[in-house]
Amino acid sequence: MSFPAPAAQAASAPACRVIAAKPVATKGVVRGTATRTGCTDQARLRVRIQVVTSGPDRVLKSGSKTVGTGRITAAVRCSPTPRGYYVVAVDSKGRSSRSRPVRLSCASGGGFASPIETEVVKLANQARAKKGCRPVVHDPRLHLAAERHSADMGANNYFSHDSRDGRTFDQRIKAAGFSFSSAAENIAMGQPTAAAVMKGWLKSSGNRANILNCSFTHIGVGHNAKGPSWTQVLAAH
Repeated sequence: MSFPAPAAQAASAPACRVIAAKPVATKGVVRGTATRTGCTDQARLRVRIQVVTSGPDRVLKSGSKTVGTGRITAAVRCSPTPRGYYVVAVDSKGRSSRSRPVRLSCASGGGFASPIETEVVKLANQARAKKGCRPVVHDPRLHLAAERHSADMGANNYFSHDSRDGRTFDQRIKAAGFSFSSAAENIAMGQPTAAAVMKGWLKSSGNRANILNCSFTHIGVGHNAKGPSWTQVLAAH
């Protein structure tokens, strides 16, 4: 009696490759990742996030580190205006990769705002349209300023345009990185929905004037469940 001889299998080691993943927008930033895979040697891996422009494409962010098999991620603030982004990966051994361009935007939520915050922006723009104003764009920096203030009011049980540390709303906007020529802030507490808080603001002459100020171009809305606490910031560059 005989049996088949065991089959012999041979597998070659995977080739060393550099991969550039397409960029993604999350929580107000564009992230790009470069990966070096199947490599046994060490090399410096660099990742670059680039934006498509009418002239030479511009590098917005880059970073590097020495790896064998590994990855590196870079992040850059997301623009409210849709732009074409792509990722370039290159290692010091001359291997390179480029992702396909992806059109990304952080306008109207864009991955950084919650659904209830986005709904407030929608309702504000509906009210502005009736007045003949252009819509305001939800800006991630203004959102950050508003979100921080709502969180502070909710966590520390106070209701004021001035922070616990004494900062005013314009100082909070500057701290979030938004430069402006004019700005205003509405706050509220206790309203359970976006519709309820917008109804209350539009009934108040001062808050309504801020929302229906046609010179404003950008908005930031921050909601905190404790309270609930609401902050709405409007501004123009």
